[in-house]
Amino acid sequence: MPYITIGRNEYDCWPPNDEQTKQRLENYYRARLLFKGKHQDVFERIQRWLEREQDKAITYVVCNFAGLLSKVAADMLFGEIPRFIAGEGQEDSPEQVGLNEIVNNNTLATLNYEMALSASWRGETIYKVRFGKFGDWADEEHAIIESASPGVFWPILDDDNVRALQGGVFGWVKQAPGNSSGSNDKKYLRIERQLPGRIENELWQLDGRKIQSRAPLKTFPEYAELEDVQETQYPGLLFEFVPNWRLDDEFWGISDYYDLESIFDEMNNRVSRISRVLDKHESPKLILPPGIMKWDDQYQRWYIEKEDLESIEVNPQEETVGNLPRYLTWDAQLEAAFKQIEKLLEFAFMVSETSPDAFGLGERGRAESGRALKFRLLRLLAKINRKKLYFDQALKNVLYAAMYLENVWGRGPEPVDIRTEWKDGLPADELENAQVEEIRTGSKATTSVRSAVRRLDGIDGTQLDEELEEIQGDEGAGAGADEGNGPQITLPSSTGEGEE
Repeated sequence: MPYITIGRNEYDCWPPNDEQTKQRLENYYRARLLFKGKHQDVFERIQRWLEREQDKAITYVVCNFAGLLSKVAADMLFGEIPRFIAGEGQEDSPEQVGLNEIVNNNTLATLNYEMALSASWRGETIYKVRFGKFGDWADEEHAIIESASPGVFWPILDDDNVRALQGGVFGWVKQAPGNSSGSNDKKYLRIERQLPGRIENELWQLDGRKIQSRAPLKTFPEYAELEDVQETQYPGLLFEFVPNWRLDDEFWGISDYYDLESIFDEMNNRVSRISRVLDKHESPKLILPPGIMKWDDQYQRWYIEKEDLESIEVNPQEETVGNLPRYLTWDAQLEAAFKQIEKLLEFAFMVSETSPDAFGLGERGRAESGRALKFRLLRLLAKINRKKLYFDQALKNVLYAAMYLENVWGRGPEPVDIRTEWKDGLPADELENAQVEEIRTGSKATTSVRSAVRRLDGIDGTQLDEELEEIQGDEGAGAGADEGNGPQITLPSSTGEGEE
């Protein structure tokens, strides 16, 4: 029987039918729905609501705290673009120029943000590196860094170490190209098995989920020139698995939502029920004194259309007859419900390690220093730093692999070690930073003009040189304008000689 091998395991259907795979793919599906705000498709209680006839008019209100939580995490992690430094970090070195080209060609800033966003809700994300064209329109080949969905990935792990990644299998289903009539219902499984130094490409015909037989790659025109085995000449793996965070005895990462689903469910439930109660009592009923509504025997109806007025006629013996007509008002007594929502929100902040200030819900109208804001966001910053631990090493490996492929298959320089300058994701308090530097150095200069301009304006290379030349030119023009207007001072030379 045909089967797909993943390490020592063999599978005759796709996706693999082991319990771990089923649970993992189900978790991806649920987390994606939560992130996109489709909570009614996740929680069974809501599904039962919408199936009952009396509840069909309910408006299910989604408080999408999940999506907001992931966006805040991604904003703090990659909202400020980190700087990647090759080797010694000389701006005009071939290594730094080559690294900058890789980063810019692959729009790595945007890719990193999207990867962080998905890692938050899914629990992991994967970078892939290859050498090829960005599209059919491209003339040249480059090192390409792209994302790969963990939903089509199965790791090859060491039997003696669950964390030791030896390779990986990427598998996805493709519809067969159309025949002469323009349609074809055959489906194929495309397998890309990545191992150190090589990539194995396979194509299998499917019958439903069952694997039928091996098929030639040329079945698809886009694979006509693809080899069964590709030698990458790179000694390692051309992909990087990045967990959101994980335990020391597990390979797979953990989603930011894993312990928050019940809170999401109850927040939506409480807000939806409040909305239902308010809708039910939004139209007050009119209470009429006795005798206004009279019955007509001929037409068998009331003179005043009771159904339209939604009126209530009271008993003549009631003590309140004297102050009629009036409207019947209703006290919703919703204070306890809103207090529960506040408490649920507090639990959500606590469990997700997020400060209300990150959502704009902290104390308003206060002009705080950067130091004070950092203390208020202490747990959130710790959470973001935890994510950086995983992304930092992954990005170093990915960029090194991209430089390696550029050197072997293109025209790039020799690959070198890469380091990352991370930002904290918070607005910079420049005044506070300057005051701290002044105190610590005794009002001495702590930075060169070149470094200051690079940090403040975010420019490098030729653009930075041109800016410095303009600054020097402006200073020279100012000095010339002041000539003759004051005493002339000759500064000492570098040898200590000079005029008094």
